[in-house]
Amino acid sequence: MKFLIFSDLDGTFMNHDNYCYGALKILVSKIKKNHQIIFNSSKTFSEIRKINEDLDINFPFIVENGACIFFPNNYLDLNLLNSNFHRHGDYFSYSLAKKKKSYWFENLYEIRKKFHFDFLFFRELSDKKIQHITGLDPKKINDTKKRLFSEPLLWNDTEKKLNIFEKELKLIGGSINIGGRFIHVTEGYDKGSAITEFMKIIEKNNNESFLSVSLGDSHNDLSMLELTEYSCIIKSPKKKKLYLKKKKNLYHSNNVAPEGWGESIKYIFNKEKVNF
Repeated sequence: MKFLIFSDLDGTFMNHDNYCYGALKILVSKIKKNHQIIFNSSKTFSEIRKINEDLDINFPFIVENGACIFFPNNYLDLNLLNSNFHRHGDYFSYSLAKKKKSYWFENLYEIRKKFHFDFLFFRELSDKKIQHITGLDPKKINDTKKRLFSEPLLWNDTEKKLNIFEKELKLIGGSINIGGRFIHVTEGYDKGSAITEFMKIIEKNNNESFLSVSLGDSHNDLSMLELTEYSCIIKSPKKKKLYLKKKKNLYHSNNVAPEGWGESIKYIFNKEKVNF
């Protein structure tokens, strides 16, 4: 049995505070021989691509909370590519985001001005502020600013005003995903809808059967965790406990990331009697 492992990054595969994935690099080197690891994160194309390079994997990945799927060259049968696919360097992109990023910036700016909401656009944050909020290495901040589809917000207002903001957002075709540090504005797509599109594409591409697994730790991972055959909630010392509607094949890790990721994968592989 081959596994498709859909995984969040911050707080799931990587430690929430220091972004370390420790011994998982060795574990990934074993898993990748027969299984695929598909990162599904709020991170950008530039960020995930560099993580994949460091892990020495060349699998597809999903960026900016489901905005776009990137497939490496030679991954898909070229006969299946249509007008929904676009070349992006060494990848083919399949975008779920239809509106330009400028559309959201312009409309959100007007909403902020009208209701006096207290939030900042990611592009308004200085490198020093981003480093303070995220704890990122200053050398990696430039990659996180290379956003192709979405505009994250640093929300400084009340939860009541957030509800008002969400209602206004729906009027212009938007929705929000709440991540570990930022609010992410989307146009209805999420990590789950990106997985659904991914599965449709690869089912046409080959005749192999896969067992799907997802791993996450935040509210914006729920749509992904509800979809897959196995779902792993990684323990978080800072976030509210996640509750899923599904009850079958659900695993809660005893450890935080990165150890919780390895613990969860080993649990599932042992349960399925799969060696790796």
